[in-house]
Amino acid sequence: MKKFIFFFLIYAFSALHSVAQDSIPNTAKLQVSVLTCAAGEDIYTVWGHTAVRVVDSINHTDIVFNYGTFDFNEPNFLTKFLKGNLLYFISANNYNDFIAEYQFEKREVVEQVLKLSTPEKVKWYEALKINMIDSNRYYLYNFITDNCTTRIKDGLFKKSAFQPVGINVPSFRSEVVKAPYQQGLPWIGLGIDLLLGAYSDQKPNDFQASFLPKLLHQQIANTRRLVAKNNILVTANQNNSNASTPFYTLLVLLLIYLFASKWNSLALQKIAKILDVLFLLLFSIGGALVVYMSLISKHTACYQNYNLMWLHPFYLIALLFYFIRNQAIGKIGMVFFGAVVALIITSYWLPQHFSKEVWVLIGIALLLNYRLIEKGRLNPLFKKD
Repeated sequence: MKKFIFFFLIYAFSALHSVAQDSIPNTAKLQVSVLTCAAGEDIYTVWGHTAVRVVDSINHTDIVFNYGTFDFNEPNFLTKFLKGNLLYFISANNYNDFIAEYQFEKREVVEQVLKLSTPEKVKWYEALKINMIDSNRYYLYNFITDNCTTRIKDGLFKKSAFQPVGINVPSFRSEVVKAPYQQGLPWIGLGIDLLLGAYSDQKPNDFQASFLPKLLHQQIANTRRLVAKNNILVTANQNNSNASTPFYTLLVLLLIYLFASKWNSLALQKIAKILDVLFLLLFSIGGALVVYMSLISKHTACYQNYNLMWLHPFYLIALLFYFIRNQAIGKIGMVFFGAVVALIITSYWLPQHFSKEVWVLIGIALLLNYRLIEKGRLNPLFKKD
């Protein structure tokens, strides 16, 4: 009887162990890590990329989940992107295929292996797989609140017991604009700076702060006991550029414009008029884009853009009157001039940051509108005999 009980207990423990193993077939050997990829040469890669790697040593799979996938062949791709209607989606790639692309492009990839519990790994892994099903894959992209990095950040901190620590991010704008400058695309950076509104000047809280790849990498690194191991998967030379900012180019342009406006020379006056027309045209086009992004698009970062006080499509009206001998051009100039002055006076209290490059552009707008006022004074109305 004792032998029977002994063997029965051994059999029972073996059976329970087998059942326990069967109940968690994909949990015991999961390794979850965050991959942070360096910037590339294309504009849409300037901010880098974030992905999740899940290694399942039981099922012998090594998958990289990527929320930054989009289709260039999507009809009206550019229009949808500008309006904020472009659907991004999650994709899953074999690790070797994913890493081969970054090796070919010579872009650094750093892996942070996460020290998560088995239930946390399973919970996140299952959520990733559910995201891969049919319409679950798609989401409306927003470059500060919903992108390839924020989706992974949300998955990590919502599916685990870890809480994000604070990192030094002054505002959404500072981080979004900084990347193009660092990658040698300062004019792209300036264009983005002009399109971002006061909404982007908010200081993000601890949970919002890691909205870009490098920021999430930093926040994970700073979160105690979260990282088990760091691996450099692809080594590449960083392409950070020391290219000069547009500030000096714009400043020289402003000085030339001012000099040509004041110097009593026929040749310089022609140059000043050419610059008048050029700035009226450029400010009209730029202003139309700012209106669209601030008032029509779904990109919240572009909301409440006070650049509209000096950069707007109404310059097109001034451009039409510029070639008509009429005093109306002067009245238009006075309205525009007053708006720019009001912006300068109230800028200290406005919730929007203006970079030094933008201030030079505001100076150009001020001079342009002053010249419109002067042109109106020199254009007396025709008198009937």
